Amino acid sequence: MIELMNDILTIIPARGGSKSIPRKNLQVINGKSLVERSVINALKIPNNNIVVSTDDKEIYQHIKKFPIKVLKRSEFNSTDTASSESVVLEVLDELRTFEGVIVLLQATCPFLDINALNSAIDLLLRSNSIDSMFSAVLKNEFIWELGKHWEPKNHDKSSRTPRQLRPPTAVETGSFYIFKSKKFMKEKTRFCGLSYPAFTKVWSSFDIDTQEDLDFCRELSTILDFPPYLV
Repeated sequence: MIELMNDILTIIPARGGSKSIPRKNLQVINGKSLVERSVINALKIPNNNIVVSTDDKEIYQHIKKFPIKVLKRSEFNSTDTASSESVVLEVLDELRTFEGVIVLLQATCPFLDINALNSAIDLLLRSNSIDSMFSAVLKNEFIWELGKHWEPKNHDKSSRTPRQLRPPTAVETGSFYIFKSKKFMKEKTRFCGLSYPAFTKVWSSFDIDTQEDLDFCRELSTILDFPPYLV
């Protein structure tokens, strides 16, 4: 059992296995692994408790130098089909009590907009109406969806409204999710209650799923890992 002293809990899921890229969370970008980058970013959140959930001894050895808690993930939550919500529930089950804001960080998003995240946390702590937030980029693009055929989703293809007159859309990036613990425990979803987007810089929206993504982010880190951007 772990006792927490602050009202912000950051959970970083870091499974050892991966189908798309072998040992993905240990892949290195600009001298730091993805899980290490995620921990370093989490340490920039004020008054924060950090827990890494992993099933992998190498990941544990890799991050034990940081002032964080590492919890061994169950076999049930170590599969490809395990949800982030079930990992969060497993972590919360290890805590004596926790009431506050939970931050879920995705290690596969290497460029975190920490200013946007901290602003969103502050808003959620103060709000009596918003229960959850998710990282997103603001768009007003023409969206097409594949059903039987490709069809326009947010516009009429025969009469296209000028971009500036169309309602904006929030495109979820996966970089972070934040939610109130009480509401989450009732609904068991990161999008619990009234959910709002937390808009981030476009450069923080990249998510690594393929080798091409990883190669691209390695190149991008030569720009983004220096002021005025990140680490």
